[in-house]
Amino acid sequence: MLDAVCTHGGEVRTYNIFDFQKLDPAVIELKRQHLQCPNPDCNGKAYYRRASVDGKAACFGSRYHITECDEGRSSEQGSREEQQAQEVSQILAKAGEVVFDFSPVVVKAKPSAKTADSATQAKTGRRSSSTTANRTAKTATLGMEKALASLMRGSGLDSSNTVIQLDGRFNFKAKNLFVNFADAEPQASAADAKPKMFWGTISHSDADLNWLNPSDCDDVGIPIIRYQKAILSRFGITDRRDVEGAGLILYGKCFWNRSKTRKIIELWDSERIFISLLAD
Repeated sequence: MLDAVCTHGGEVRTYNIFDFQKLDPAVIELKRQHLQCPNPDCNGKAYYRRASVDGKAACFGSRYHITECDEGRSSEQGSREEQQAQEVSQILAKAGEVVFDFSPVVVKAKPSAKTADSATQAKTGRRSSSTTANRTAKTATLGMEKALASLMRGSGLDSSNTVIQLDGRFNFKAKNLFVNFADAEPQASAADAKPKMFWGTISHSDADLNWLNPSDCDDVGIPIIRYQKAILSRFGITDRRDVEGAGLILYGKCFWNRSKTRKIIELWDSERIFISLLAD
């Protein structure tokens, strides 16, 4: 996208990418979490990606375009996510209970036509030799990658009454389990908070990739420093630009910081997280 609409602080203004990237860096950090697709029939949450050191231009984009939106250029990645959303919709229509599979998806390189296919093959191979192999063919299962794609594509997972089983003993209605970052409700402390599946897209990170900041909200922070090395290695992240606009789903807790000015979403561990990087 060459244009995006900014709604920060009550402002409703359309920015061209060439003008937006010239703004003061501090202003960009404020506005980038409040961008939308310029198509008024879509208004999908949008992201800003800075120019890369290897020559890739700055750009706007969105993971939330409606199907009919002309701004939503077709891509292999988009087609795959749309297919995953359709599969989840079919699961929700047929299954009263779904087993959630936390088996980690290993992604060692940024997505492309080849790496996306190889990641899928690696994932399938790993699951076939682990917990999934012990389940009957009739049991509906759902993993983090497919859940995230379906949530971003509006499958209705986050409003469904379908029961999601976690770790073989905890049952939640899907609508009570999956929470968009912008709708996160913090508790007073981590000890008081109950874990949920939080999801959305990443606006940007801090300079050292210690924190991730979700799009469409500027009061939520996700510290990853405790598991940073494992996460960056698994998803092939080497630069701040890699996470800008990426989809994110994680299992964790939401609570207030000490001054109650910012919501903190704390990861459960280094494996119950999936980052859907953008294909360059």
